[in-house]
Amino acid sequence: MCLASWRSGALPVVARREPLTCRRAITYNQKMRVRILGCSGNLVGRHRTTSFLLDDSFLLDAGTVTEAIRRRDLRKIKHVLISHTHMDHVKGLFPLVDELVMMGDYSVELVSVGSVLDIITNNLLNNLIWPDFTVIPSVSNAVIRLREIPLGRPTILDKISVMPVLMTHTVYTVGFVIRQDDGWGFMFTADTGPTRRFWEVAEGEKDIRFIIADVSFPNRLADLATLSGHMTPAMLMENIDAHDLGDRLFYVSHMKPVFASEIIAEFERSGRRNIRFLKQSEILTL
Repeated sequence: MCLASWRSGALPVVARREPLTCRRAITYNQKMRVRILGCSGNLVGRHRTTSFLLDDSFLLDAGTVTEAIRRRDLRKIKHVLISHTHMDHVKGLFPLVDELVMMGDYSVELVSVGSVLDIITNNLLNNLIWPDFTVIPSVSNAVIRLREIPLGRPTILDKISVMPVLMTHTVYTVGFVIRQDDGWGFMFTADTGPTRRFWEVAEGEKDIRFIIADVSFPNRLADLATLSGHMTPAMLMENIDAHDLGDRLFYVSHMKPVFASEIIAEFERSGRRNIRFLKQSEILTL
């Protein structure tokens, strides 16, 4: 075994024979790539809203899609996992499926818990806000295929495990525990205010590389944050301390652009070295 590969965290999988030498060759699990298509709390100027592309074929939320992914790569997307139905997390779904219809025989699986899918089908894909692509071009060959997954239990989607966790927001919202097939993973709060279950789950989850957390407002706007179902720096740090998560790496996401510098300054004054700030277009690896 290559010592460098072992130290890098790659895990050996099924051995195969090299075609020329017939020697056994060991291949390794690929690390998941998480491309940040958008991570802002509002669509202003160059700031794009929440969407993460996992290994080219799996979207986590759909606030930004066609404006960040080349047209020929859209057909690679197989699953779209949705945390909740606010427009900054779903608006990219609509041009995506419209483009796929024009490209030919392509479809995506729209994945979430039942309550989120119900809101989408009843209030968005209702032929009033947007055409019902769950029956276009036909019921048997629709561009959008709905897949309901259970709350609090892992579901495997093409070697990626997803477990929804109920959050506290102004609409029904779930965060997620996301794992690749070697067990390593990350967690995503989606949009949330003060909540309990997610942090309890985080305490018990092992092999989590990082947690992406919503911090939309500075500390001086704590009342507005609570009312709108978001966090401030102080709220996030209180949860980190209360649940003994100081050894975990956190990426702050969903900052309102107008408050971003203020939020960053508040975290920097805390002196915490495990808190970073998610950047649009960067790529994280597990």
